[in-house]
Amino acid sequence: MRFICPFKSFLLLVVTLSLASGCGFYIRTTTLGTYLSSVNIDVAKSPALEKELKHAFSLNEVSVSDSESADLSIRLKDSNLQKSTSLVVPREGLLEYELILEVTFTLWFNGDKETVEDTSFTKAGRVRVHPNQLLSTSAEEQTVRTELIQGVVDDFVHELYLRLAREQETK
Repeated sequence: MRFICPFKSFLLLVVTLSLASGCGFYIRTTTLGTYLSSVNIDVAKSPALEKELKHAFSLNEVSVSDSESADLSIRLKDSNLQKSTSLVVPREGLLEYELILEVTFTLWFNGDKETVEDTSFTKAGRVRVHPNQLLSTSAEEQTVRTELIQGVVDDFVHELYLRLAREQETK
């Protein structure tokens, strides 16, 4: 059995850490909490979206506040779910439709409504309707709706993170 001497182990550790820091490893260890401490969320028109936003900010170490002077305030400006038929296979009786979720948020920083801006996100997903399993269709549609909401929130949080990181770099 071969043993690695302590010096070689130390050297291997130093090389690994220097490679990891050079490839942007530090970026993956930061969260929105690095740039924000509190967020005010007002999307009561969409309870599922509100729940997902609160969860995402909690995971990113940002506290949800009722104060309008929070570091970031988010309001739901518009939310639209469209349904369109995308595939029909008459012989097999299969129907597939697409759900498209479009969400527009209004946001501003540090309670300053002079900085108000809108940002929009769109996600799409497909639902298959099997004529012999109509009950499972509504469950599948609900699953797709949940995935669309999660996708919109993930995109919003990711874009916000990148924006705040860029702003921090320019300071």
